[in-house]
Amino acid sequence: MKGFKAILREVNFIVTAVLIFDIILASVLIFLSFYLALMLFSLNPWYSLLPTIICLGFLVYKGNMTNKYRIVEEHYQPLYEKLRTSADNVEQDNVVVDELEKEVVKDLQNVRVSSFVKIDRISYKVLGCILLCLIILFVSIYNVSFGDFNLGLDKVKELVYKSGGAGSGNSTGDELVSGTGGEGDQDIFGENSMAKIGNNELEIKIKQPSLEIVGSMIEEIPEREFEETFPDEISMTSSGSYEDKITLENQKLVKDYFKELSKS
Repeated sequence: MKGFKAILREVNFIVTAVLIFDIILASVLIFLSFYLALMLFSLNPWYSLLPTIICLGFLVYKGNMTNKYRIVEEHYQPLYEKLRTSADNVEQDNVVVDELEKEVVKDLQNVRVSSFVKIDRISYKVLGCILLCLIILFVSIYNVSFGDFNLGLDKVKELVYKSGGAGSGNSTGDELVSGTGGEGDQDIFGENSMAKIGNNELEIKIKQPSLEIVGSMIEEIPEREFEETFPDEISMTSSGSYEDKITLENQKLVKDYFKELSKS
């Protein structure tokens, strides 16, 4: 029968869409459940993506392996084994197969798509998602918590490290884990030791800085008496070069004067 392959593809598509919708609702419900649980124990709620992805992969694999035609037969008894038989022999072309396909097509006209949808199951899932969203909103607003689970994990790690250090017989590991607990009077800088530089040994001592040490290093300025001394007489002397210059000019004038007189 021509067109029977298209009818089978349509049936397969409708059933697959219903399964995908159910898988999405289940995944959202799982995500919200783990998200709320992690919030209540003060853990990172986005860790809930890991179990959600695992469950989603499992549901998709299970839905892919499910025979879609069998689901249709379970919801409509007249098609029981007829739909699967016709789908298995769709490549055959004979009178028997053609009559079977015509009978299957006639029965499929009486099948409703809503019959594959489980209303009660979907309603419960949708209601559960809404309630979980409201609870998560309430918890985030009022900061509700059952305790910081991170502190418990830190204590477990500390115990594991301590037990591992004791089993190996290495006391250094225990001291690093225990920190300052136990012996409060123990010097945190350890015991006194000598610093070795080359072949010489140097002893280094670090003193605490204080204002008393700085104050002791300040010395007072001694008082001194200053003497006032002034010269008894103040005299002025003219420059010798200036007087010599004046004398030479006078001599020249006198000489010139006598020359003029001799000419006259």
